[in-house]
Amino acid sequence: MLRVTAIWTTAVITGLLFVLVGLSKLAGDSGIHWADRLSQWGYPAASRYWIGGIETLAGLGLLAPSFRRSAAITLMVVMAGALVTHLIHGEVFRLLPPLILGGLSYGLYRWQPRASDKA
Repeated sequence: MLRVTAIWTTAVITGLLFVLVGLSKLAGDSGIHWADRLSQWGYPAASRYWIGGIETLAGLGLLAPSFRRSAAITLMVVMAGALVTHLIHGEVFRLLPPLILGGLSYGLYRWQPRASDKA
């Protein structure tokens, strides 16, 4: 039971973080800021819509057990891209968020409720 609680708590917190960050890329002043940052890194400004959409949908996917593993893999790939981008541009101080969020996504990919937990 404790394992299931830990999995759900991690899924809710991680999912919420990804949804909030994803939505920040899609609209408002924050979206404009993300477009500028992405352009500085050499990506098209409009890629914020793809990245934000993927983060938002996969963040929601973490909340559905049947989609959790595929959502976690998707988010690990996105965080690997963020990590590489920050490394290439020498932004060492920005490495921690993708490491943490990628690690939580990996944990959700690996942690599955046991049959004894479901009963």
